[in-house]
Amino acid sequence: MIKAKGLVGVEPDVESPHVLIENGVIKALGKEAQACPAEEVDLSDLYLSPAALDAHVHLWLKGPPEKSLAAYQEAAVAGVRDMGRTKKAADKTYEKPQDGPLVLEARMGLGAKGEAKYWLAQEFKGADEFYKAALKQARDGADLIKVFVTGLLDFDNPGQVEHPLAVTEKEMKAAVEAAKTHGLRVSVHASGKAAVDAALNAGVGSVEHGFFMGSENLARMANEGVYWSPTLAACKVHADDPEGRHPEQIRENIGKIVKSQVDALREGEKLGVPLVLGSDAGSYGVPHGKALFMEIEAWLWAGIAAKTVFEAATKTAALAMGRADELGVIKKGALARLVGCGASPLEDPTELSRPMWRSF
Repeated sequence: MIKAKGLVGVEPDVESPHVLIENGVIKALGKEAQACPAEEVDLSDLYLSPAALDAHVHLWLKGPPEKSLAAYQEAAVAGVRDMGRTKKAADKTYEKPQDGPLVLEARMGLGAKGEAKYWLAQEFKGADEFYKAALKQARDGADLIKVFVTGLLDFDNPGQVEHPLAVTEKEMKAAVEAAKTHGLRVSVHASGKAAVDAALNAGVGSVEHGFFMGSENLARMANEGVYWSPTLAACKVHADDPEGRHPEQIRENIGKIVKSQVDALREGEKLGVPLVLGSDAGSYGVPHGKALFMEIEAWLWAGIAAKTVFEAATKTAALAMGRADELGVIKKGALARLVGCGASPLEDPTELSRPMWRSF
């Protein structure tokens, strides 16, 4: 039984900061936990919080997934959503650590054929092919379906996207319908007004990146409860360019793209879009494990409220991952993936990056 200074992210609120854990699961809270005859762990100088989640990573990039997951374990990240792999890794498997971060896996993405093909996606054309491909992934045990609707951001032309609608609305809708047969959601890599509008029409569950989507799409996402992971740090690192990859003009262009995404993120917060922390770890300058906290710092730098950032890294991320009863919250029946922090992460979410105690 843990006695803390305070409980953060607890449901429902309790009068006393006590948590009873049995076999890795939260069994009781508050006075009910306090009354149980169990050995007490005194954390009365720490705030107890659910550990952070990273809802957008690529475990197969920058190392084998075992190495990537070890980095998340070391960083006290409770769970990740693996959002696509390379063709070389398309059919590979690996052993997920039982006591490590919970992994939700999208397998290899679904994408277009021809010039608009994407390097992390298998290639399909037509609604029938997309339906069959999504259905096969669902039957093979995927936790969600990922569709690459657009290409990369065009760093030469701020505001533009390579292949702005490579996958059609009908193809996306077919993938959504196939995913529904197994209770799964579809997440889309999409930027630009046309792509996000088509994705929302198709009924997707979350939008990844979502640059230049426009106010109307943000309002729709707020009204329809579609999750958004803006991956701000992964773009910002290109502007900072620690390895000197880009010439000065490109860095200036990327700076404009970052500003546009910051403005959209602020607008999304005001509108009530369900915002989710996802780092795009595995991409340039975004290391596994630490990347989530780079994203937290980027959101705070952008002026997003600490409470919004905390919830995007815990409760809302768990909702987007379909694991709201297990992760991102302190409540009876949830997994005990908890951290003890010197200050409340609800007031300073960067505290999640430096826990003074952890349960896993």
